[in-house]
Amino acid sequence: MEDPEERGFMMTNLVITRGNPSIAHIAFTFDDGPMRITIDAWLDALEQGGACGTFFVTGEWLDRFPAKARELLARGHELAMHTYHHRRMADVTKDVFFEELKMTELAYQEATGRPAPSLIRFPYASYREENLAWLREWNYRVIEGVDTVDWSGPPKVQLVERVAPKLVHGTILMFHANEIAKETPQVVRTLVQLAQAKGLAAVPISELLHANGISTGERSWQVRFKPTLQDFFHLEQWIRVAGEDELHKLAADSLEWGNPNTPTGNGAFRNWLQTLAMHAQSDDKTRFVARSFADQHWAYVHASVRGDTLVLKDFATKEAHSDALVYVLEWAAHEAAELGCKWISSTLDMRRIHKLCEQLGFEAEIILQEG
Repeated sequence: MEDPEERGFMMTNLVITRGNPSIAHIAFTFDDGPMRITIDAWLDALEQGGACGTFFVTGEWLDRFPAKARELLARGHELAMHTYHHRRMADVTKDVFFEELKMTELAYQEATGRPAPSLIRFPYASYREENLAWLREWNYRVIEGVDTVDWSGPPKVQLVERVAPKLVHGTILMFHANEIAKETPQVVRTLVQLAQAKGLAAVPISELLHANGISTGERSWQVRFKPTLQDFFHLEQWIRVAGEDELHKLAADSLEWGNPNTPTGNGAFRNWLQTLAMHAQSDDKTRFVARSFADQHWAYVHASVRGDTLVLKDFATKEAHSDALVYVLEWAAHEAAELGCKWISSTLDMRRIHKLCEQLGFEAEIILQEG
């Protein structure tokens, strides 16, 4: 792996290799995301010293571990892009380059419910000048730094001795979080303690950049499709959610579905009931409905009209398989037609919606959100 300083990139508007040398902070960053072992060892190693890290993970990792991605963010760490398939980006065409970015952004957004940060680290530090020009089209920044070479499997003591002198103001340390670097958490635990002893705060990359006056952008996608009514639609089981008893029943039922948006722990039911009560405050442009039969709720949808579009703001189903989502799309198509809406859109579950729309014969596309 090449040293970014040897390539002439100390700090530019696009490629960042270090933070502000006058501020007592550093960044611990990690590439990949482990597929066969848990990432908890890396998180614990940081947190035992009050440190926050930035994890440049693949889209494959995000798709496989969405709950862990949400947990990582909730614990104060940061996620950024590392392509979807861990490709050598210097070897791919422009179409594949942007496809890799889009797939990773979609995986991030669907896993976390947040817009994707426009920060990337290239696998193997593999990129060409032409790749940087392409990144400018999407307002990305490349994050590099000091390569700890933990991927080569050096003894822990040797790795600590190699990295310790680099613990200075503004350093960005590059580690790995994968099956090859299983010893890295123990090294990080020691280095976090050494950094603390030097008065250095370990912060996420976004905080390090902000201290340099550099803002981090983000990108958000949506799926949208045109409603087309079909004779086979199943609409008879949908009811408007209204009244305290109905809200309590829906809250109790849906809290058991494992929906990632539902709260957990003490007060979960009370907090979830408050959320659904907000959904129920509908007007002529808002809909809050549930699919109900056999004395149970099987789905709910919270939607509102924005211009010529019916926006699916929140929805969930009791069953996780895709056919349960078909009922939601059928209801949305019917409701949009009734309301005179040209489009239906959502920022949730975009890839599954797009595929199901193709099967249902709806014209559909995944597009970048404006603004």
